Amino acid sequence: MQQHPIASEAGKYHKFHLVMNLITPDIGVLFWQTVTLLAVLVVLAKFGWKPILSKLKERETAVAHAVAQIAEAHTLMEQVYTDRTKLINEVQMERERILSEALRTQQEIIEQARQEGLKTKEKLILQAKLEISKEQERALETLKANVGMLAVQLAEKLLDKELEQTPAQWELLDRLTTEQGSAYNQPKHNAL
Repeated sequence: MQQHPIASEAGKYHKFHLVMNLITPDIGVLFWQTVTLLAVLVVLAKFGWKPILSKLKERETAVAHAVAQIAEAHTLMEQVYTDRTKLINEVQMERERILSEALRTQQEIIEQARQEGLKTKEKLILQAKLEISKEQERALETLKANVGMLAVQLAEKLLDKELEQTPAQWELLDRLTTEQGSAYNQPKHNAL
């Protein structure tokens, strides 16, 4: 089926006219579109923009508040880090002080124990020397007493053998023994 050439021309014109109407609208269409746009703007201004602008303002305030909180948190974290560093340094200094004090106390205790040990040693040595000296004196006195008794016994035996058994000699011997015995029993005076 073929179309008539005029009809086909009319169809082309009609298509062209529709396309041109879209590109170059009439005054009436422009008027009504403007009225519609203004009506939409009035309705939006009356009912839409205020809530939208208030929501945008709230959002802006919330964002600004969040940024301020983040800045404050950042400042607080820096302060906490500074305080932590300061506290760590103080703790290390305190630890060093305690360790040095403990070391000094240990040295003092060791020195004190050494001094007490030396004093105890000297005291024990002195006591031992005194005991030894007393024992030597006792041994010397015992030795003197034993030597004296031996000398008397020896003299008695010699005298018994050498002397005659006469009563006059026995009287002389008794008198000398008595005199010697009384001389030993008398207290001795030390010259100062």
